[in-house]
Amino acid sequence: MKTPQILPVWSLLFGVALISVCSGMQGTLLGLRASLEDFAVDTIGLIMSAYYLGFLLGARVVPKWVRQVGHIRVFAALGSIASVVILLHSAIVDPAMWFGFRALTGFCLSGLFMVSESWLNAITGNDNRGRLLAAYMFTITLGFTGGQFLINLASPLGFELFILASVILSIAIVPLLLSNISAPAIAYAEHLELGRLIRLTPLGAMGVFVQGLSFGAVMWLTAVFGKQSGFSVAESALLVGTLMFGGLALLLPVGGLSDRQERRHTLLLLSVLAAGASLLVPFAARMGNLWLLAVLLFLVGGVVLCFYSVSLSHINDHVRNEQILSASGSIIFINGIGGLSGPILSTQVMKFFGPGSLYYFVALVYLFMALFTLYRMSVRAPITAEEQSHGMAVMLQTSQVIVAEAMDETDLGDPLAPEQEQGA
Repeated sequence: MKTPQILPVWSLLFGVALISVCSGMQGTLLGLRASLEDFAVDTIGLIMSAYYLGFLLGARVVPKWVRQVGHIRVFAALGSIASVVILLHSAIVDPAMWFGFRALTGFCLSGLFMVSESWLNAITGNDNRGRLLAAYMFTITLGFTGGQFLINLASPLGFELFILASVILSIAIVPLLLSNISAPAIAYAEHLELGRLIRLTPLGAMGVFVQGLSFGAVMWLTAVFGKQSGFSVAESALLVGTLMFGGLALLLPVGGLSDRQERRHTLLLLSVLAAGASLLVPFAARMGNLWLLAVLLFLVGGVVLCFYSVSLSHINDHVRNEQILSASGSIIFINGIGGLSGPILSTQVMKFFGPGSLYYFVALVYLFMALFTLYRMSVRAPITAEEQSHGMAVMLQTSQVIVAEAMDETDLGDPLAPEQEQGA
């Protein structure tokens, strides 16, 4: 049993926090700057969706690089590239170039988180791994939330905020580069490819997709929604921060609720709550009531950011322990497809029906999820709360180390095993 080394743990968490600050700040900054530069709303959606394209590519490619040249070199290279790319956004204001820059950012940040998780995993033991993973996920979300408030330090039309984001990322990689602990190997017991996963737990797979779809829509486009609804840059950034704060506040209560009752009931409750709150968001925006809007976005953000953990727990209830690790690749693929689609689809809706339709789109998505949950409850017997696995609540995704390795190993073409078809 391994005792964690306190200084490396805190230096790693500090570096991860700064990377998250940069990530959150950059996403909102690009949305605001693109809106101020009069980019078409569907163009903004394509730019924002490029992040997920780069993220998925990074999950495939970066592990191979790590095996070839090592963690430290890969981490230093990705950090340097990401820092430079941030500056290029302010120097070259062009939609096509920004699409490429955003994809490259997703690629680099995927690798940065991946390598930092490897080191964190290497210096912790099984007796405290759960607590440190919870602290890690909390740190990421807190950093992402804090990044929204840095938008108020300067005008998005200038270059100062881009320089600040670049500096923050450059500082973030220093404590991680000073750590010389390599990542442990990850073993696999059994493959569970995409088709088998969907047939095993259609509701869990749909929940993961819906979370990616809604997260990609609200997280990257709420700043655009605020600006086009007449709010200032500072107020628009505040709205995005409120979304993230909702996730921080509701993470543990929602996780506890899903453990105490059948998870499908929790998914149904969250879907209805998200649909109802989203329907009221455009109304509050038209009233110009910032505080009512903040409360509604707190609820929407809380549901969207916690929906992944409940869906993931539901999936874990229906797969065997030796399949969970391999299933991570398929789970992140489904979530990533949702993340890619969310900004593209929602910006098309905003283009034709106005900024408020962003949240009508989200409401429709969660109304569909509520109906699909009711359908699954009518055709499949429930699992009691005592039979459920008691997993830790996470917000956005499983460990990127596991994701990258599992995606590398998952075979999407294997035939469905007969015994896995039961209960679908």
